[in-house]
Amino acid sequence: MQTTHSCIAAWSCDGLSLETSAIPYYEKALALGLPDADLADAYIGLGSTYRAIGNYEKASETFNKARTSFPDNKAIIVFASMALYNSQNYKEAMQLAIQIIGETSNDPDVIAYKKAILNYAHDLDAVWD
Repeated sequence: MQTTHSCIAAWSCDGLSLETSAIPYYEKALALGLPDADLADAYIGLGSTYRAIGNYEKASETFNKARTSFPDNKAIIVFASMALYNSQNYKEAMQLAIQIIGETSNDPDVIAYKKAILNYAHDLDAVWD
């Protein structure tokens, strides 16, 4: 129950734009353990909060842990991409973003080029003769 209260307190702080105050609640909830559904959201909340206050290193660390635990969670990958961008890891940030677009877009024009988009996402610097 204490874990749930910590998450609620963290989300409440975030909702009130009290990001710095949210961090200890997120950290406590993660330390105490959460069910998977809440764990993914807590990782997103904590990582996003770190990013919002400019702590890009902690944001990237948080999203890396989250990606390991939830490799198929597309929202985590998008947030990780933003943190990578803020850390000036532009290539990796773009690769993740382009991969998500290629995998999840319902736009017919994107779907028409899905195979190429996903292929290029793996190495944006590749050239062919």
